[in-house]
Formats: sequence, C-alpha cells, structure tokens
Amino acid sequence: MPKVLFFDLGETLVTQNIEDNLVTQRALERISRELPVATAPAELYRLYRKGYGRNQPIRSSHNVEIPISAWMRELLRFALHREPTTDIVERAVRIVVESRAANAAEYPDAHEALEELHEKYRIGVISNVSSHDVAVEILRKVKFDHYVDDLITSALTGIRKPDPGIFLYALSRMKVTPAQAVHVGDHPRNDVEGANLIGLTTVLIERKRSEASAKGVRPSIKLHSLSNLPGLLSKIFV
Repeated sequence: MPKVLFFDLGETLVTQNIEDNLVTQRALERISRELPVATAPAELYRLYRKGYGRNQPIRSSHNVEIPISAWMRELLRFALHREPTTDIVERAVRIVVESRAANAAEYPDAHEALEELHEKYRIGVISNVSSHDVAVEILRKVKFDHYVDDLITSALTGIRKPDPGIFLYALSRMKVTPAQAVHVGDHPRNDVEGANLIGLTTVLIERKRSEASAKGVRPSIKLHSLSNLPGLLSKIFV
C-alpha cells in the first residue's frame, strides 16, 4: 500500500474561474496604480508578455524556476526605466498572489477525493509555480489546506517538473520511497513522464486533454474524474 499521495495543483485539484490572461491583466491594472510613474496597464501587459517570451523557454527547456520576484523586478525595471525599489517589487508580487488566489476554483471531484483519501494517506502537492505563496493561498482559498500535509513547489526548490529532482525532494520531505507513493496530475510530460523517471506509480487525470495529447505516455492509471481514484487505489494496492 502507498503511504503518500502526491497531487499536481493547477488543472488537477483547482482551476481558474476566469481565463488566465485576464487574471494577469487585472493584477497588472492594480499594479499600475501603485507605481510612482504613470504607466498604462496595457503597457505593463505588453512588457509582461515580452518577459514571458524570454523566460518561459528557459523554464520549460531547463526545468528551472524563475521566481515571481525576478519576473516583477524585470518588468518594473522596463516600466519605470530605472531599478525598482524592493518595496514596489514586494507590493507587485503581493497583488499577483492575491489575484491568483482570488480567482482559484476547486474541482468538485477533487474535494470529494481529498475528503476520502486524507483519512488513509498522507497528502502532498507538487506544483510548478513561480510563487510558493500563490500555491499556499490557493489551497487556503479553496479550503484544501487542511487536507495537505506538505506543499512542494518549483518556487521553493528552484526545480520544475518533469525534472526528477523535484519528485525526489518531495519523497525525502515525506520520508518515503518511490514504491510507497503515487503521483496524480493532468500533464502527460510534467506529471507522468517526470514521476515515471523515478519509479512512482502515476495517475493521469484527463479532463480537457484528448487521447492524442497523451499519446506515448504510459501512466499506471488514466482517469477522467478524481471521484474514481479512491476506489481504484483500493483495488490496485491490496
């Protein structure tokens, strides 16, 4: 029997209740009002997209995290045409954290599954996110925090899934071996391939992805709803 269940966060346990770019735009609108130099929200969004174009290939190709404070400092440096103060950067980061958490919404089947599973297993969350505080606040907002024994993020470790390092770190935090843990996530590469590399039992949750998107990926289990997870685990691990 596994001792620990690890879950991905975004699009596995929670989603955003509005389109992701709109969440970013609303946060940047608030940030624009905090700046000492008048800057249009549209210009901040343009700079954000430009920075995303530079940073995302580094994150995805090398599986390293660029923390949100670095993203914000870079964006504000271009917006203000000078080095931003630490106070301004921290206020901008806080606004992003609040915006992300405010627009988080639970998947009902995730709530049902966690309610049942946390009585039998320790629960960990492994998430690719540039701010650890965002993940903390999202879990708190949807009231999943009391189910979760440990939260491991790429912001915390500097390592992004599918690099095996973040999974190994999570195992060491929970003091279990790969044979004693299961990882559940929605992303074929980040969640399944990454966890497979170190011998974790893997569960692919396919809510939005087509069969073609997961072609060639070999999870231990495929599900369309987390509601089925407790029953399947009890049948497989007897």
